[in-house]
Amino acid sequence: HGRKIKGLRIKTPSMSHADEPIEPSKQPVSPRAEFTIYASGMLTDSQAELIGFLIPLWAVMLGLSPLEIGFLVSAKSLLPGILAIHGGVLMDRYGTRLVMILMGIAGALLPPVFAISTWFPALILLQMAVGTAMSFTWIGAQSLAVEAGKNKPAIVGRFAFFARVGVMIAPIMAGVLWDFVAPWVAFAVIGVVGIAFLIAVRAVPVSEVGAARVDIASRPDFRISHLMPKLSDYIGAAGLLVIPAVAFVVVVSSVRIVSATMQQSFYIIYLEQLGLKATAIGGFLTLSQMMAACGTLLAAHLTRFIPPNWVFLGAVCLSIFFVFSTPLYGDAFFVLAVAIGIRGLCQGISQPVMYRILSNAVRPETQATAIGLRATGNRVANLMLPVFMGAIAQFWGLNATFYVTGTLMLSILAGMGIWVAFGKASPKS
Repeated sequence: HGRKIKGLRIKTPSMSHADEPIEPSKQPVSPRAEFTIYASGMLTDSQAELIGFLIPLWAVMLGLSPLEIGFLVSAKSLLPGILAIHGGVLMDRYGTRLVMILMGIAGALLPPVFAISTWFPALILLQMAVGTAMSFTWIGAQSLAVEAGKNKPAIVGRFAFFARVGVMIAPIMAGVLWDFVAPWVAFAVIGVVGIAFLIAVRAVPVSEVGAARVDIASRPDFRISHLMPKLSDYIGAAGLLVIPAVAFVVVVSSVRIVSATMQQSFYIIYLEQLGLKATAIGGFLTLSQMMAACGTLLAAHLTRFIPPNWVFLGAVCLSIFFVFSTPLYGDAFFVLAVAIGIRGLCQGISQPVMYRILSNAVRPETQATAIGLRATGNRVANLMLPVFMGAIAQFWGLNATFYVTGTLMLSILAGMGIWVAFGKASPKS
C-alpha cells in the first residue's frame, strides 16, 4: 500500500472503497434535501401563479385599457430579461441557496403593496421588482433540482410534479379570495406564501445541494461590484448558444412560455367577459395545472419511444394551439375545459423533457448559467408579447389577439421542426 515518487517510497494508509471520501457532487441526496427542494419549487411557482392570476383582475377593476394591461403584464419580465443570466452567474459564484434567500425576502415583502397601488406607474415598478424576485427564485429552485437530479434523475420529474401541485392549488385559491374577500387580503396571502418559501429554502441542507456547488472556502470575496451585471458574463452565457441543443431549448422554451403568458393574462379577461366568476376561472386554470402535473409524469414514458427533441417540440405546438384557439369554442364551457386541459397536459409533458435536454447539453458548473440563459429567452418573450397582444386587443379586438399571436408562435415552431428534422439540434451536432 505505497507509491513511488522519484525514487522515494512513501507509505500511505490502506483504504478500502468504503472508506474513500465521496465527492460532494456524488453524495446521495437525503430525503430532507429532496423534500425542501420540492417545497421551494412548489411555493415559488404557486406564488408566481397567484400574482399572475390576480394582476389582470386588479387591472380590470382599476379600469386600465387592454394596452395598459399588456404593459403591466410585460413589466414583470423587464428586469428578469436583463438580469436572468446575471442571476445564474451569481448562483454559480456564491451558491444557489444564498441568492434564493435574498430574493425570497423581496418576494415575501412586496406583493401586499399591490393592494395600495392604484397609480399605473407604481404598478409597473412593483411588477418589475416582484417579477425579478420570482424569476431568480424559480431559476434557483430549478438549479437545485437539476443538481440533485444528476445522481437521481427521478428528482427532476418529481420536482416538476410538485411545482405543478402548487400551481394547481393557486388559481382556485386566488379565485376564491378574489370573489369573497377584499383585494388586500388576497395580496397579503401571496406574501404569506413567500414567507413559507423562505422557510423551505432555509431548510435546504447546505452541505448537500445549492451551496455545495461553490465550496464556502473557495467562494470569492463579496464585493458590491459583483452585484452589477458584467458584459463578460453575458458573452459567456450567450456562448452556450453555439451548442445546438441549448439554442433549440432557448427558442422553443421562449415560445412555450407564451402559452402560459396568455393563460395568465388575456385568457382570464376573455373568460371574465363570457360571464364567469373568478372562482370558476380559477377552476379552469386549476384543471390545466392538474393535467400538467399528469403530463410531467408521462414525459419519461414518451421519451422511451420518441426522441426527446420531438416530444418537447410536439408538446409545445399542441400547448400553443389549444390555448390560442380559445375563441373558436365560443361559450361552450365543456369544450373550453377540454381544450385548456389538453393545453395543460402538453405543457406538463414539455417541462421535464426540456430540463433533460438542457441538463445533458452543459457541464454542471454552468448549469445555473444555462438555466439563466433559458430564462432570459422566456423573459424577453414575456416582455414583448403581452404588449403586442394588448395592442392587437386595443385596435382589433380580443379575439384577434388569440389568432394573430397563435399563428406567429406556430410559425416559429414549424421552423424549429425543420431544424430538428435536419438533425441540427441533436446532442451530437
